[in-house]
Amino acid sequence: MASNFMISIDRSTENIQIRLAGDFDGSSALHLLYLMNDCLKDSKKIFINTDFLGNIEPFGINVFRYNVGLIAKYSNRIIFSGENALFLIKSWPDNIRPECRITKESVIFNTNMHSN
Repeated sequence: MASNFMISIDRSTENIQIRLAGDFDGSSALHLLYLMNDCLKDSKKIFINTDFLGNIEPFGINVFRYNVGLIAKYSNRIIFSGENALFLIKSWPDNIRPECRITKESVIFNTNMHSN
């Protein structure tokens, strides 16, 4: 894991807020995925803030992409926000991408491509 990668967690009754900071590499990706999988057992929603990520290594994105199957079926319970949210969301299969909130423009959109 990148030496400066950190995850901060704030739990409420039903939700978990996760803040990512530092550089994102392959080990960081696996750590995040296992944490998300664990958090999904106890929470209705997981909010992941990516504003404080530094260098996002292509290998980290690839590791995230190839292992996202662990939690892909829970995409409706995961919300990414921040400047770097799209880097992680693009790793999900097109038809089950989680929600994304781009904070700079205060725009909220759902990247889920399938219709209900």
